[in-house]
Amino acid sequence: MSDAFGDYLRTIGRIPLLTAQEEVHLGTIVKDWMESNDPSPALQRRGRRALQRIVTANLRLVVTVALRYIRRLKHLAHDPMDLVQAGNLGLLRAAEKYDPTRGYKFSTYGYWWIRQSINRYLQEHSGSIRIPVNLVSLANRADSLQSLRSHPMSVEQLAEALQESPQRLLYAMAIQHRSNTVSLDQQLSGSDGDMTLLDTVTDDHQPLITDDYRWMHSQLQHLSTPELTVIQLRYGEDKQRSFAEVARLIGRSKDQVQRLERHALTKLRRHLTPALFPQ
Repeated sequence: MSDAFGDYLRTIGRIPLLTAQEEVHLGTIVKDWMESNDPSPALQRRGRRALQRIVTANLRLVVTVALRYIRRLKHLAHDPMDLVQAGNLGLLRAAEKYDPTRGYKFSTYGYWWIRQSINRYLQEHSGSIRIPVNLVSLANRADSLQSLRSHPMSVEQLAEALQESPQRLLYAMAIQHRSNTVSLDQQLSGSDGDMTLLDTVTDDHQPLITDDYRWMHSQLQHLSTPELTVIQLRYGEDKQRSFAEVARLIGRSKDQVQRLERHALTKLRRHLTPALFPQ
């Protein structure tokens, strides 16, 4: 968390909360102000003060909702304050539309508006390409409807269920699919923090292991046939054979195999050293 976010939490933590009676009283003042066709200057002043008091007293509610998104989406590249400010817009809208006569608490009503505002912000800013919210919402509703069915639905069936034209639905689904871009610098979950998605992408132009050692294999021509046979039997397969196994395969003694290998490695070392350590 940033220092600015910590300072913000400490600031709003000092704001007193509203009692149930204060919530109803202030909500009634705001409702009267909002519904009045020609509010008096006194009502406007009282309404603005009441609206500000409701909003400031519920700023901690916005942080609570925003933190749920941050913890659930650990890869979120947004600053926590961005989500909080988006939620504050929803809180302000909730305070303007709150009706205390319905009998529910403001936090219950405000939670829905705050969450809607944060979701809208994420829909608009989470992708590399900005897509209109109505198209994102249409594509999400289509995905939700499809997930409830045991068999895939055609575009025409989805459009009919959503009361949309097949062309508009197909366009929304295509746009959302194309906007799902991923950064190659994104860290992989479960890694130690050093591995990114780019590390998993293969390059057809990169030399293979056999290509890396081809220059060394060319030096084997300097070996005699018995020496080459011993080196191939000893190191040419995944499982290294013992001197006794090689001796049995070529019909020589163990000492002879050891001597042939020693001579072969000496020759290879003499020819490979200039290539490995150029002057």
